[in-house]
Amino acid sequence: MERENLIFTLSGIRGIAEKALDFNITKKITIAYGLWLDGKNTQVVVGKDTRPSGEIIEKAVIEGLITVGLEVINLGVCPTPIIIHAKNKLNIPGGIIITGSHNPQEWNGLKLLSTKTFLNNNDLKEISIKLNEIDLNHYPSIKVNRNRYIKTLDPIKDYIQDLYKYIDYKGIIAQNDLSVVIDTGAGAGKVATSQILSKIGCKVKLINDDLLVNKIFPREIEPIEENLKDLIMEVWQGNHDIGFAHDSDADRLAIIGENGICYPEDIGLALITDYYLKNNSDRGKEIIFVTNLASSLRFEVIAERYGAQVIRTPIGERFLIEKMNELIEDPSKNCLVFGGEGSCGGVIIPDFNNTRDGIFASAKIIEILVKTGKKVSELVSTLPKYYSYREKINIKNKNINEIIRLLKKELLEEGEEIEQFNLDLRFGKEKEWFVLIHPSNTEPIIRVISEAKRKSLARVYCETTAELIKLEISML
Repeated sequence: MERENLIFTLSGIRGIAEKALDFNITKKITIAYGLWLDGKNTQVVVGKDTRPSGEIIEKAVIEGLITVGLEVINLGVCPTPIIIHAKNKLNIPGGIIITGSHNPQEWNGLKLLSTKTFLNNNDLKEISIKLNEIDLNHYPSIKVNRNRYIKTLDPIKDYIQDLYKYIDYKGIIAQNDLSVVIDTGAGAGKVATSQILSKIGCKVKLINDDLLVNKIFPREIEPIEENLKDLIMEVWQGNHDIGFAHDSDADRLAIIGENGICYPEDIGLALITDYYLKNNSDRGKEIIFVTNLASSLRFEVIAERYGAQVIRTPIGERFLIEKMNELIEDPSKNCLVFGGEGSCGGVIIPDFNNTRDGIFASAKIIEILVKTGKKVSELVSTLPKYYSYREKINIKNKNINEIIRLLKKELLEEGEEIEQFNLDLRFGKEKEWFVLIHPSNTEPIIRVISEAKRKSLARVYCETTAELIKLEISML
């Protein structure tokens, strides 16, 4: 099976570069995707992050698309949010983003786009079936008129112009004297974030902006606290106002406060949510915030302050986008819709960019700091306080469907009210606490995520649930 060593998820197809994801398998995937698009002379946007393995994968993608008669709009190195913004602005039906996202350097992947968002499970299954039927001997390398089939485009200028429409550009410029440190991790965010923040008056210092001489990333790619020691130290010792960090394709955003604290992933989204609701609650429209099952309960508390509604979806950006589109397109609704996934820090404002966007989130947080005149720590202190705890359990070759069935049965018998979304189970008490049981899409593990108003309770709920899962597994 061609997909044996690849991971197919709603976030794309991933594998170890040059092994599971080499030139030939990439070309086959691209051909399968092109056949799925089923449109001669259809345009497809292609962009990539800064991983060195992206160069050979890009060649395979372009060759595969041209082979089935598609026209390529090549954006080169470009952040995922800007690629999606360009695709939507140009009304292009297809897109392939070459990125390993927050995964380690040896990984790479393909994010496949449909007309409105990422492919769904049925689409991926169809492509997987086509993939196993493709014989590259029937799709030989061909010499083509590259000027006819490949066009290049720099989408950053249009993205920036549109972004400035969704912040108080003039008000920020007039008052901004913030000192900002940006750690792009040498990812694709280097082509945009510093430029955007500089143009709105920030004094920007860049660190970890380039690959090392041996083409190795200067830090681990995922922007979590253990990987951001350089940024934390630079912000704290240099008396800067804030630090930002991205993953390799810049859809994620981490925040370091002026006190050197690396805040949990959902804090940036919470700051934006509170600010957005405060400034839009008098517009005479219902405001709906869309997030996933794993995001913090603080979003319900914030929404309640302003009479807004929270809708939760299964984990995965695609589900958020689908729900937002459904609400926006419903003629019976008169509402403002926005949202995001707490785990990544990127905000989604559909009118601007129909995807989670760590670059836009950084600009919006600068606006909040400038307009309120407060420090990051002061703003965070006004947010509802919750504590989270996490564990993961290896399930090896056990039947995950049976595990979830048994867990749900046991929890119901214990009196818990269970919400089930696909294989995810979530239970808790309103805005007091929750536990999420989430089988991984990419590893043979179950993640347990808990949150409560007290740190000790979050730990107890998580560890108790983890022990229950282990007990059920032992009886299979």
